[in-house]
Amino acid sequence: MKPKFYYASFIACFLVLNGFAQKQNVYFLKNDGRYVDLKDSADFVRIVREPDSGSVLYNVMEYYPNGNMKMIGKSAVIEPVVLEGTVLSFYPNKTRKQIANYIKGNPTGDCYDYYPNGKLYRFYSLAEKFSAPSVFHFISSEKIVAIYDSAGVSTALSGNGYYRVYDDDFTRILEEGKVKNGKRDSVWTGFAADGKILYQEEFAKGKFARGRRYSPGGDIKTYKVEEALPRFSIFSMSGSTSMGTLGYPGLGKDLQGIMIIQFTIDTNGSFSDLKILKSITQSLDGKVLSTLKRMPRFHPATQHGTPVKVNYTMPINIVSK
Repeated sequence: MKPKFYYASFIACFLVLNGFAQKQNVYFLKNDGRYVDLKDSADFVRIVREPDSGSVLYNVMEYYPNGNMKMIGKSAVIEPVVLEGTVLSFYPNKTRKQIANYIKGNPTGDCYDYYPNGKLYRFYSLAEKFSAPSVFHFISSEKIVAIYDSAGVSTALSGNGYYRVYDDDFTRILEEGKVKNGKRDSVWTGFAADGKILYQEEFAKGKFARGRRYSPGGDIKTYKVEEALPRFSIFSMSGSTSMGTLGYPGLGKDLQGIMIIQFTIDTNGSFSDLKILKSITQSLDGKVLSTLKRMPRFHPATQHGTPVKVNYTMPINIVSK
């Protein structure tokens, strides 16, 4: 269940294959996805190398400022990266963080997450059809195989037992409950930052039945939809990395190309935090942002009975009309 040999073999093969001279692109990025010009301003460095012989996938490596490896994987395109196949990620102290499989940029299939001390935290599988933005993890897509505490003692095996969900830093418990046959079962409890109960949800054979959310003032809100992505009319945002297209009259060839944008669909359904992560020229940035700001509001995403923000990063093909 602990993929030690597989993990070591993948690292060794990847580094050997990439030890030969290859053409490569180097990018300096912030943690929020913005591209910067200087390495000293970056939170990490991304290197994208040409495919190995017989492959169509580009080799992707990311490094922390201290030089330690952050991620190893492969991408279908050079930019923006669309991960495919096995991807390994690491904490800044070199311990492994995750082993996951990706299809079209979305984690799919078997995933292994680790504590900062290197111990296995959980082994689970994600259904491909539930692809979504990485910040919006669909609970219903998750099938639990095994859960461990930070000392390596199992709390759930073969999909049965007790499951505690932590925040990214493993500093507090976000929610907890029983799992049966790989799915959530019985009553699950979620906690606020102060440790008080925020919501309780009932599951039957892995399916969400109903939930109750508790406000600080003592009010109780009941809900029957556990989670949903933003939607506008019959259109729903997904985690797809498909490229959008924007056309502007009379653009010269030097003003056409691929721009990468980032935005948030807020809790009221509006666009916010619009950013150009990678621009073609600064003269186009204002036009693109103005176009996006005029888009109609969505119905916001919801999770655990309340609207939530969802972040998106996507490439846009800028063309002349």
